[in-house]
Amino acid sequence: MSLPPHRLIQSCKTRWNSVCDMFERLVEQRWAVSAVLSDRSVTKLADARRLELRDDYWQLMEDMAPVLGTLKCATTVMSAESEVSISNTYPIKFSLINTHLSASDEDSPKVADFKEKVRDSLGERMKIQSDDLNTSTPMIATMLDPRHKHLGFLPPATRKSAHSTLLQMATAERDSITAGAATAGDDGNTVHTAGPRRHGAKPTSAMSLLLGETYSDARKGDVESEVDMYLKDPPAPLESSPTCWWKVNERRFPTLATLAKRYLCTPGTSVPSERVFSVAGLTVNRLRTRLTPEHVNMLIFLNKNI
Repeated sequence: MSLPPHRLIQSCKTRWNSVCDMFERLVEQRWAVSAVLSDRSVTKLADARRLELRDDYWQLMEDMAPVLGTLKCATTVMSAESEVSISNTYPIKFSLINTHLSASDEDSPKVADFKEKVRDSLGERMKIQSDDLNTSTPMIATMLDPRHKHLGFLPPATRKSAHSTLLQMATAERDSITAGAATAGDDGNTVHTAGPRRHGAKPTSAMSLLLGETYSDARKGDVESEVDMYLKDPPAPLESSPTCWWKVNERRFPTLATLAKRYLCTPGTSVPSERVFSVAGLTVNRLRTRLTPEHVNMLIFLNKNI
């Protein structure tokens, strides 16, 4: 039949993406499977009756394969370990809801129903209508990602509010850095404080007493200029690495670079940590029960970093 010599794929309950792989492989090998099941010299009649699929089942798999393929692609990107993933959360979710899972006239009733249920589930899980959307860690990371900073997937009003939140965070970060530098003693040792000076507290130095308020306003203007310049900068290509971009542009946007280091390192899903547990389960088995905790840590570290 001139088909590729591929084995069939069986789905796994703990890996829902395997359903997509199973459907794609079955659709690819449909006529070979049908030929084997209809050949009585190969397949017994009782087995054929149990294994044969109706035409509507084959059609359903063929219709569902593209939708599942898109969801598989999204989860693969979100589960990355060596690349930034947290900042892709909302751009991908909004793209799925508004584009890839939107209703189409060509969709069968079952496919349309599946898309609707996935859209509703995504909206509920990601709390896209929540008042705390702008202050959530994924949204802050999205604004600090040079690929997504324009927030084109959000309505204009929500986008403006999110950018205002970024400015407030950058201002607070600059004030915190300045307050930490101002508490340095005469001997060069820095006294760490919990945050900016409280209202009514005594200035830490004569310079702070004389010029503190004036210079604070100037620093605030610097932060506004930095955030404005960052947002007006052309977005980075989607294929680029946010970490490499910040490494090159750290000096241009020092305050935002500090925030980017803090937020972009967050994993987008729990998959990386689950993979570590899987590696630990394969490392510590009944044949290696005398491994010390230190050696287990070393082996897992080498496995995940080489």
